[in-house]
Amino acid sequence: MKTSCTSLLATRMAFGVAAALALLFAQGASAVTKPAPAAVPVTPPAVGTPVPATKGTPATKGGSAAIRELDWEELVPQDARAKFAGAGPPPPVHDYLGEGGMAASQPMDFSVNQELDGAAVRLPGFIVPLDVGKDGLVSEFFLVPYFGACIHVPPPPPNQIVYVKLDKGIALDSIYEAYWVTGKMKVAKKSTQLGAAAYSLAATKVEIYKY
Repeated sequence: MKTSCTSLLATRMAFGVAAALALLFAQGASAVTKPAPAAVPVTPPAVGTPVPATKGTPATKGGSAAIRELDWEELVPQDARAKFAGAGPPPPVHDYLGEGGMAASQPMDFSVNQELDGAAVRLPGFIVPLDVGKDGLVSEFFLVPYFGACIHVPPPPPNQIVYVKLDKGIALDSIYEAYWVTGKMKVAKKSTQLGAAAYSLAATKVEIYKY
């Protein structure tokens, strides 16, 4: 019995399509069943862990302006820094309600270093988110000198808190990490339910601190 060329061609095309579908199915099944890499757990630092001290670099070139790399004591007026020398963070304060209790009172010291007003700076610290969008991005936060400030331990005084505002929200890799924040500093008060800040910073760059 003779087979027409048309019938033979149709048979070969059907076989080819079936083979291609089988290959795609196998590849798709492999992609679905392939296990995702295990996430590396992040160990949070102990509450009250201070951010590492900077190397005291007075200024580094960043574009057209000099960026001043700060240490936290430089936010305090020169004549008031002696009382900050060697002073660590306060101990955790919680009542019987634990995290649901009243916030610990903040020592109010708004004395500032006026030389920083309008300066381009780079400051390391821990992030306390203030505004988190529906997309999970953070556009406002407090930058503080030690882990747990405003959450697990009393807030530091306002002259040791910087309110940071971003034009575009960022995704934080981890709130347990220390970060470098770069931008223009202003002497400006900002009050929230978590505490008050004596400085504000229009951030242009946020990056994880490399130890």
